[in-house]
Amino acid sequence: MPLQTGKNSLGKNIKELMRKKPSKSRDKAIRTIAAKSGTTYKQARQKQAIAIALSAARKSKRKKKK
Repeated sequence: MPLQTGKNSLGKNIKELMRKKPSKSRDKAIRTIAAKSGTTYKQARQKQAIAIALSAARKSKRKKKK
């Protein structure tokens, strides 16, 4: 399911990213974050999920053309 835009869907997006299995490239990025920051895989995954959700929340919803 694609991530929703807008601040109201922030929590839903974080849950979505934490529940589903990460892709290969995202998994590699999570492992890199964990290694560089000295945290566990789960904590690094949560950090990345929050960052992605905040990024999606900043995108404005498209306005419909009349």
